[in-house]
Amino acid sequence: MAQSGPMPGPAELEEVESSRVERLLAVGLVVFLLVGGFWVLARLGEIPQRPDWTAIEQAEGKPAVEEAWRQAMADYERAQTAAAEAWAALTKARAEYEYRREEYRVALERGLDDPALAAAYAEARTLVEQAAVRHELAEAVRVSLEAELKEPQQAYEAVMRRVQESYERADAHYQLAVFALRFAYALPLFGLSVWGWLALRRRRSRHLILATATMAFAGIQTLGLLGQYGWYLLRDVAPLALSVTGSAVCVAGLVAVRRWALNPRRLAVARLRRGQCPLCGFPLREGTTHCVGCGRPVMEACPGCATPNVTGSPFCGHCGRALA
Repeated sequence: MAQSGPMPGPAELEEVESSRVERLLAVGLVVFLLVGGFWVLARLGEIPQRPDWTAIEQAEGKPAVEEAWRQAMADYERAQTAAAEAWAALTKARAEYEYRREEYRVALERGLDDPALAAAYAEARTLVEQAAVRHELAEAVRVSLEAELKEPQQAYEAVMRRVQESYERADAHYQLAVFALRFAYALPLFGLSVWGWLALRRRRSRHLILATATMAFAGIQTLGLLGQYGWYLLRDVAPLALSVTGSAVCVAGLVAVRRWALNPRRLAVARLRRGQCPLCGFPLREGTTHCVGCGRPVMEACPGCATPNVTGSPFCGHCGRALA
């Protein structure tokens, strides 16, 4: 039976397992650092004084204006209710009047001049006239109060606009202060983490994974702040900002992919792995010195040992020297 290769020894297995445990612990370190980091960010947001909506309303004089508007609205609603009730009474009186008039007319056509029917008809007509007067009066009061309601309503709407504008200005100042505090904490931390990572990497320190986890935590925290405040500042032009940013990323990605895909060195190595000419991609025949597809030479001598190698090979197959 063919051997698949030497089995790793206990030391190698221990090294593999320890590296896996280290990576797992590093991920856990990033998570716990993020928990603490976002707690710090939340506490930094409590240092500046938040805008007080109630205090702004008081400063703009909203309570007095609102009271006048509510009183005028209450008077108008009562007048509207009274007008509706008067109309309902008038409708009912008209229906009764129509019935009594028809009843009295039919009696007269049959030759019956009943004083009771005549009295009921006259009373119904009187009630209709009185209901019409009450409805006309109630409707006039409603129209008058509706006209008087416009001024306090406009004043209330104007003061609410001023309150909203004042609150938005105060909130913008608050957000700017929080932005400054949070980035004064996050950006230096990220810079220090990058500096520490570079320093340990130059020294080939065994504790580089700790610096990597710290840098990852600081980077995620900084990116989160950039995303949060970037959206806050650009929320009014979010579709345009998203379009410009997305287009720029896609163009940069296309350029990078095209440069990578058309890199001559990468193409040559990829074609050699498939047994193709590194210059044109035509299949190579064993023992040939020129490509039958493009006619160009496909063998070059190693500058160290003069052994022929296929053009584009990264290293010499005889001495292992890197080839240009």
